[in-house]
Amino acid sequence: MSRITRIWKRRLRPVFVSVVRGRPGCGVPTPRTAAVAADLAGGDGPPGCRIIALGSSPRTTLPPHDVSGDLAASDRVRALIDNDIARAAYDRLRAGTVTQPSSDRFVAVLPAASVTHDAGIVISAGGAEAVEDVSGFGFGGDTPTNPLRLPSLPRPCRVPGTVAVLTTGSHHNYYHWLTEALPRFELYATAGLEIDRYYAPRRHRFQRDALALLGVAADRVVPAERNAHVAADRIVASRVHDGLSHGKVDALHRRLTAAVGFAPTTAPRIFIRRLGHGARRIANEAAVLRALGPLGFVPCRPETLPLAAQIRLFAQAECVVGPHGAGLTNLLFCRAGTKVVEIGTPYRIWPCFREIAHHRGLDYHLHLATPVRVRHFDPRSAVGDSDLQVDPRGLVAAVAEFLAEAAPRRSRAA
Repeated sequence: MSRITRIWKRRLRPVFVSVVRGRPGCGVPTPRTAAVAADLAGGDGPPGCRIIALGSSPRTTLPPHDVSGDLAASDRVRALIDNDIARAAYDRLRAGTVTQPSSDRFVAVLPAASVTHDAGIVISAGGAEAVEDVSGFGFGGDTPTNPLRLPSLPRPCRVPGTVAVLTTGSHHNYYHWLTEALPRFELYATAGLEIDRYYAPRRHRFQRDALALLGVAADRVVPAERNAHVAADRIVASRVHDGLSHGKVDALHRRLTAAVGFAPTTAPRIFIRRLGHGARRIANEAAVLRALGPLGFVPCRPETLPLAAQIRLFAQAECVVGPHGAGLTNLLFCRAGTKVVEIGTPYRIWPCFREIAHHRGLDYHLHLATPVRVRHFDPRSAVGDSDLQVDPRGLVAAVAEFLAEAAPRRSRAA
């Protein structure tokens, strides 16, 4: 983000929007207090809501996985961490022994409520409170476009019937859209609710493709946009920040692969390319591709394909190799037993794709690259990012050994 863009988003735009909405008839007051859905439930009428409990996802500890690559670089990054808590967390991430906490699942039905912003911020009846546990973000959200930091919201547009929220704070990212927004669809179906319309984003092709595969016709979508504000007879929303679970991953796999429909066959081994301006690009990608070619790997850029084509490709794959990034979200569609090699940077050993692999029953391996062009690193949280320099011979050796394994390896983590 350029300095000018940052100043506009964080300082000038809020002032401009506030002035425009402050004119008579242009806006309504922003709620000044927060609530959780459970606090609103059980009342005699608005703003009370009904909570439909759907059980809990269990606490899960993932087993260790194998690690190869530049382990010395990982040790150097670990030495930069300035506290024991973050250092212990880093060790667990590197070994793969992360723990997913238990999470209660529920759907809230709020009468005469509204929803605003592309993150899906739910507001109770009368505009009194922002309902944070079913919203993409609340008062604490630090995004520059957070409307809860402004004095006024757009005037709401009335939509009859029941509108279900199908978005999240980071829905523009393929991973967050699939793993945070779309699972809400399954919860609404499980709750047995009749939904008239869905409040959902449609800006990106993968969003439109996913809605179509789920059977949501375009005329049933109320676009979730930054300046939208929709009031309905009933707003339906689920808890949004509940992490990954076996049930969530299984439901996504089942619904989306069934919607595509195909006869599974073995596809070429896949290497995911990561281009663009983001971090975690492989600096010597051409050399890596040449080295993997004799093993039968073919490059692909998932973001250039329709969602149905991505689902078919990954559902047929024997092995997937690629850098940490949104393209690995397609592990959701792989068959159990598919082998996965994630190429990561020691500055960002996040477990999200490891978690998908675990819940899908995939055989997972982490290969650490040498970090180059380090973008940032916080020694207090052990969170950073960089681009990747991969040793082609070392990667090929690790992949070849991994492919020769007949059963998943569980114990030789670094």
